[in-house]
Amino acid sequence: MNIQITNTLVLLYLISIKIYSQSNDDFQLIKYNTEDGGTIEGAYFKGGDDLAVIFAHGAVFNKESWYFLNRRLQQQKVSSLSIDFRGYGNSKKGDSGSLSYDLLGAVDYLKGKGFNRIAMVGGSMGGAAVLTAFETKMDPTIKKVVLLAPAGGKGIKSESIEKLFIVSEKEGMVTRVKQIYDQSSDPKKIKIFPGSAHAQHMFKEQYAEELIQTMIDFLIN
Repeated sequence: MNIQITNTLVLLYLISIKIYSQSNDDFQLIKYNTEDGGTIEGAYFKGGDDLAVIFAHGAVFNKESWYFLNRRLQQQKVSSLSIDFRGYGNSKKGDSGSLSYDLLGAVDYLKGKGFNRIAMVGGSMGGAAVLTAFETKMDPTIKKVVLLAPAGGKGIKSESIEKLFIVSEKEGMVTRVKQIYDQSSDPKKIKIFPGSAHAQHMFKEQYAEELIQTMIDFLIN
């Protein structure tokens, strides 16, 4: 192998290392323990110190599925934490099977970093987990919640939490989502998009950018 080819390969290798490291510069992998003895891994995206957003994924997704939104919020100087629920990635279950403890642990983690304004975003299974967490403990630091077609749960009775429900008009959960919305106290909004895509699958639709901007505007304003 001649020197020119060797130097080219070395340069390409160094470029690949730089690209890989840059792709991880915007977040930090963290772990925290839950009240029932679980261990949860999350990706913490540092933005500002005012608001932090917790992302809760659906059953066929993981924490990485939210990274594009983590980064969009980071550009707006908003911090966020995307978690893997117990049984996903490196997260381990505790003594119970309740995902609510994973989210309550995330709240405690962010409170430990000094945040007193926290929002939650949940899709499908993650949305149901958010609702269950509110039934378990209503933490006063929670100021906003975005629910994409939550797969079950009860309405949010707190009047101190701003609520945004999102669902597709022809998807299987639409009637249940409307019921949860009706059961919830003001302030609340519901946004219904065309089609039948469910929860995080909505980000694959042609209206994806409108959906993303709707969520960001709600969270930061």
